[in-house]
Amino acid sequence: MSRVPLDSSASGEHAPHETTTPAGLAAWSQVLTLSLTEITSWGVLYYTISVVLGPMERDLHWSQAAITGGYSLALLISGLMGVPIGRWLDHTRSPRALMAAGALLGVAGLVVWSGVTSQPVYYGLWIVLGIAMAATLYEPAFTTVAAWFPRRERALTVLTTVSGLASVIYLPATALLVEHFGWRTALLLLALALLLGAALPHAILLRPYPPASHVTDEAELAGESPWRMWRFWQLVSGFALAQLAISALVVYLIPYLGQQGMPTTQAATASGLIGVIAILGRILVTWRSSPQSRAALTAILFLALALGIIVLTLVRGPVGLALFLILFGAGFGMFSPARAGLVADRFGTRIYGRVNGQLALVITLARAAGPSVVGLLLLQGASFTEIFWLLAVFAALGGALLWLPSGANKHG
Repeated sequence: MSRVPLDSSASGEHAPHETTTPAGLAAWSQVLTLSLTEITSWGVLYYTISVVLGPMERDLHWSQAAITGGYSLALLISGLMGVPIGRWLDHTRSPRALMAAGALLGVAGLVVWSGVTSQPVYYGLWIVLGIAMAATLYEPAFTTVAAWFPRRERALTVLTTVSGLASVIYLPATALLVEHFGWRTALLLLALALLLGAALPHAILLRPYPPASHVTDEAELAGESPWRMWRFWQLVSGFALAQLAISALVVYLIPYLGQQGMPTTQAATASGLIGVIAILGRILVTWRSSPQSRAALTAILFLALALGIIVLTLVRGPVGLALFLILFGAGFGMFSPARAGLVADRFGTRIYGRVNGQLALVITLARAAGPSVVGLLLLQGASFTEIFWLLAVFAALGGALLWLPSGANKHG
């Protein structure tokens, strides 16, 4: 991984309020477009696997580890692609071609998935879907927001709050499609949704970034101090540990609830409610936090996430599930906007794409590892309760790391 540059002055930039100028109206149109397309991109590319996991296992007689292994491969590819994609966005300063092409790759991958019968083809299509994830999910969207908004909290709030509806909409909707049409036809219908809900809006509505207000000399970005590197690796370690826990729970919550006797449709609906609670976490972090408080607030919500996982294992029935949804949902909701805000707070916006891409690589490795680790532990005979306690420890450690001093300056 390359060294992490620091734009020490960008955090302190001042600009006119973005909604009082024509450029501000253009900027908000980009946020609205991305908010709506991210619903479909996340709902189709990220959440579908948790619903079709069971039906695929029964139909193809593959193990859960084999099925989620393809998903983990896609997340790995997505992380690896994040670095060049971030640099590409910083260079071209336009998300249109990248995000439109990414959505089209997703459509192609879903069509192949709908007819898959062999594992080599299955893993191959997930490579395609991994590239699609890197080109359509939060990394390019956050880079776009950072380019249009020097003061980005409200824009991030809108983007992540609206797109947070992905699980609320697509988990139960996908479950209904699978129930009525089977998982193969459901995937074809989801491919159509991705075409209409993401690929076309990306191609038609996204615009190049506004002209940069200044040019950054690369020599200005070359210097690094131990504190600067600590800030980066503190974010990497804290968010990676929490991401591992989150990705594993997202994939295996529905099978776990099914093991407790809950029908798949109800389990998918309950899992989708995490997105409703997540909205509160997003608003709290992106609207009310400041560069000085953001890390501490994130650490608190990571600890709440860990507590929610513990409650899920100790308190059975509706009460335990409700408490889990509240605690886990709050931590889950703030994850992405807090990461986006902390990167901008500590590294500025002029090199946001490349720094965010490096951070996203490590975090995505953790996201990819989560489902596979759980699948392997299940094959070794571990129980869901034992595994979920381990995931709670990971989330708590992530929160503890972010609680430590960062050595950041007054701009964060």
